[in-house]
Amino acid sequence: MRSSLYLIMALLFMTSGCSMAPKLDLQTPELPASLEDANATSKIDDKWWEAFGDARLNVLIEEALSNNDDLKLAISSVALARAALGLSEAERYPTLNAGGSAIRQKTTGESLSPFLAGVRYDTFILSASAAYEFDFWGRYKNAQEAAIAELLASEADRETVRISLVSSVAELYFTLVALQRQISVTEETLHAYQESYDYRLRQYKHEAIDALTLEQAHALYANAKLALASLQETKVLSESALAILLGKSPQALFEERAEFEEALPHALQIPANLSSRLLEQRPDIRASQERLRASNALIGVARADYFPSISLTGSAGLQSMELGNLLNSSAKTWSFGPSLSIPLFDFGRTKNRVKSAQEQKNSALISYGKTVKNAFKEVYDSLKKIEISQQKLRAQEEEKKALLQVFALSQKRFDSGYGTYLEVVEAKRGLLRSRVNMISLNAELIINQITLYKALGGGWRAAEAFEQE
Repeated sequence: MRSSLYLIMALLFMTSGCSMAPKLDLQTPELPASLEDANATSKIDDKWWEAFGDARLNVLIEEALSNNDDLKLAISSVALARAALGLSEAERYPTLNAGGSAIRQKTTGESLSPFLAGVRYDTFILSASAAYEFDFWGRYKNAQEAAIAELLASEADRETVRISLVSSVAELYFTLVALQRQISVTEETLHAYQESYDYRLRQYKHEAIDALTLEQAHALYANAKLALASLQETKVLSESALAILLGKSPQALFEERAEFEEALPHALQIPANLSSRLLEQRPDIRASQERLRASNALIGVARADYFPSISLTGSAGLQSMELGNLLNSSAKTWSFGPSLSIPLFDFGRTKNRVKSAQEQKNSALISYGKTVKNAFKEVYDSLKKIEISQQKLRAQEEEKKALLQVFALSQKRFDSGYGTYLEVVEAKRGLLRSRVNMISLNAELIINQITLYKALGGGWRAAEAFEQE
């Protein structure tokens, strides 16, 4: 009899772990030929921002990675997912319990035999019990696989936040460097407009021009003051946005001001021979894949409710009516045996749980496809923006050279007595405007490059704490 019981247990152990989850087949979307080069070897450095050679930027990014609140929340979510995985792993093992009790009872004649009426007696118990449910249909195995996938997804989410944080800090930093330079040039422009207005005012006083011409010069001067105020406002708001990314306290937000370089760095060299493999580094794609795997595994968890659950329970202990006899061999007691629970009618509960899990998988599949498409769109948009920014910079450089000639010629004409001072002022004003545009376009190119590195998953670090093949 005992050998037959052991045989049944061995068979149950061998057959437990069957999975009710459907097979998952991830379809790779059609890729553009320019990104399908399997021999492409381009890589992105984990710390790509250091290529700008800006020590201040490197310090700010490290500060953000240490103090940013959104990143702290993402790290907390990873810890929560890791705890959930530990719980799902524990569900696959037996439960072991120990206990003890001391009970004093008294009977009455109304409820028991008249021979026991009014009898008072004690019961002392020490016991240990164990219970184990065979994972015959893979319920706990699939739940554990879902928890593993959710952990990997949460780790990828953390990296998404991290990459976004690094990119945002870099973008704001270079925006502030550009604004600082634009404010300086705009102040020169404002001075040029003031000179023009003062010159017109003197002409008006000598009745050389009418009031309309004077007010036109006055309007240009006022517009320059407005432009300067707008740049200063943008700078203040950008500084506060950067402070929040750095995790600054409210006091620091009001009292501290970050320092920036005097000029923008040179644009980076974009990696040649880009491959779609680079996009596999994007953590949002990895997170979407893992959540699809999790939803697929949860279908198996739901389907397992259609089938019987088989458990083994056992207990062993000591029981006696006298405390002094509790440790005697005659006080030993034990029990052992299997139990079976078969679902009969649940009025559609299991059916609808399975349907719900299947729809969650369909949603995850759609979300995965959307994430991949959006990733390629972001790369495409970033590459096009870089290309157009370079075109605009070349055109702006051409205009700047022409305006330099205009300024030189107008100055020469004025010095020789053939031109007016107003022509010189107007030429200088146009040159200053061109300089402001050059600063803005250089910053735009750098920010577009930062966006490309972000779109390619730049800075992505594979999870070290847990990896799944």
